[in-house]
Formats: sequence, C-alpha cells, structure tokens
Amino acid sequence: MAERLVVSDASPLIGLASAGAFDLIRGLFVRITVTATVHGEVMAGGELPGARELAAAVRDGWIEVAPASPDARFAALGAGEASTLALAVRHPGACLVLIDEPLGRSHAKAYGLAVTGAAGVLLAAKRASLVHSVRPFFDRLEKSEFRLSRRIVRAILEQAEEGGMGA
Repeated sequence: MAERLVVSDASPLIGLASAGAFDLIRGLFVRITVTATVHGEVMAGGELPGARELAAAVRDGWIEVAPASPDARFAALGAGEASTLALAVRHPGACLVLIDEPLGRSHAKAYGLAVTGAAGVLLAAKRASLVHSVRPFFDRLEKSEFRLSRRIVRAILEQAEEGGMGA
C-alpha cells in the first residue's frame, strides 16, 4: 500500500507551532510535503511560529519541500494555498491537504481532496492517543495571534468529548 501524500499549507504549521503542537504532525504522518512557496511563507524572516520547527523538520527529513507550480484554477487563492492545491490535485484520491483558510478548503473539497486543518490535526492526535486533551492547545492558540473560528473549536472540543467552550 502506497504511503498517503500529506501536503500542508502554511497556516496549519503556524497554528500548530503556536499551540505547542507542531510535533504532533510527525506522530500522525510519516512525511509531510510543503511547496517552496509555503516554506517561504513560514520561514519569512525566521520570526513566525513554526519557522524554527519547520527548519528542523526539513533538516531531519520528515518534511520535504517540493517545487511550486502555478495553476490557474486556484488564482483566487493566496500563493501558499494555490501552490498547495496545485500539488495536491496531481495526486487525486491519495492526498490529504492540511489547510485552514475556508476558501482554500472549499476549493480542495471541490476537487475531491481530503482536507483537515490545525484543529483537525489536534483531534486526530487525541484519537491516536498522542495527547490526553486538546483543550490546552486551544487555550494556547487563544492567547496567540493565530485565530480559529470559535465554531470550529467548539465542534472539535465536542468531538474530543471535552465539552464545548463559551461563545
């Protein structure tokens, strides 16, 4: 059985790093691929959450950087999202896309791609018994500059059987 291609946009990497959960993706996926565009977005100035973690993961070989190829079908998206989806659509049915931006997720689903984001990764980590609770990660995210929809956070907390959170 072939290994599933997991392609990530910048946002889930930044969000998971902001939550102190970057290494959870290594526990869930054998290898992650980011495009050169996404790599550049996360590494910009080396100051964003995730820059140090991404550099180490690339160095260690569990995140690989692929060339970015333009694709007119995704022109309405940001450069990182567009390059991520352009790579992913070349592997239909065998790819999971990590992306948080709603328009990017919508495009991915329209092309039949499996999608999850930072919150979904946290839920998957709990279901895989990599963490006892997802709530502390959401608490850290709330204190950071990274934003997730409260609706998504509530839904993930409910699915994780940790109760919802206030509106």
